[in-house]
Amino acid sequence: MPSVEVTTETVRAEDGATADVRLHRRPGDPSAPVLVCMPAMGTRAAAYAPLADALAGAGFQVAVGELRGQGTSSVRVGRGVRYGYHEMVAYDYPALFRAVEAAFPAAPRHLLGHSLGGQLGALYLSQEPHMASGAVLVGAPSCHYRGWPFPQSLGMLAAFQFAAAFAAVYGYFPGRRIGVLGNDSAQVLRDMATQVRTGRYHVPSSGVDFEPALAKLELPVLAVAVKGDAMAPPGGVRGLADKLTSARVTYWELALGEGAKGSRHYAWIRDSAALVERVRSFVDQA
Repeated sequence: MPSVEVTTETVRAEDGATADVRLHRRPGDPSAPVLVCMPAMGTRAAAYAPLADALAGAGFQVAVGELRGQGTSSVRVGRGVRYGYHEMVAYDYPALFRAVEAAFPAAPRHLLGHSLGGQLGALYLSQEPHMASGAVLVGAPSCHYRGWPFPQSLGMLAAFQFAAAFAAVYGYFPGRRIGVLGNDSAQVLRDMATQVRTGRYHVPSSGVDFEPALAKLELPVLAVAVKGDAMAPPGGVRGLADKLTSARVTYWELALGEGAKGSRHYAWIRDSAALVERVRSFVDQA
């Protein structure tokens, strides 16, 4: 029997949208903890294959989901295609976590969310905390502009207000064309720009003000800031962690090796040995 069995399943959300989830099972150890990995904004799930392999090699079971509009998602970003935080938190995350629960019935589940995937995961777990035993938030900041040092903070504020306005006129955000993030719905940019400006997770696409629910979330949380990550600086990562006033939050800064290449916001996906070791300790203590 193989130590790790990799399969792919299609998850269907309540509104009919579908996406694949890649499952790394340990048939000989079905109760091994499962990490539900959710990507950063505009990033395909396939980019996290090296991380999933490293986690599986460390004894975890793994489920790698997909954000709406990316990769295997049936929702294709384009003019007239409208979705925001609401659709992902109310439809996609519940469908994914229920699929993972069915696939790993004997295993405790932990979110491992990167950037926007971690932010949305925290919003989802604030609504359904029983669906996870804990959360690892890597480079997942509150995007409030004050979490960035001055004068980058003002640049962050201006950039996202401009990006949201541009996406509204263009019909969507063509990130791949302009080399920033990835393609995404104009509504996602509007939701993010609102949170950048106000600091609150009460965004235009959703009638829910998530702030009170975040404050009541009691799960253990590992909040990870990657040293040198300009897209998720310590102030931003702490900004999201500070909203979780009832959670047992551990804050940790990850230093990548000198050989790590590319943006620090993504380099940890391949240079993951230190993170995997820290996650192992966190999950064992959760």
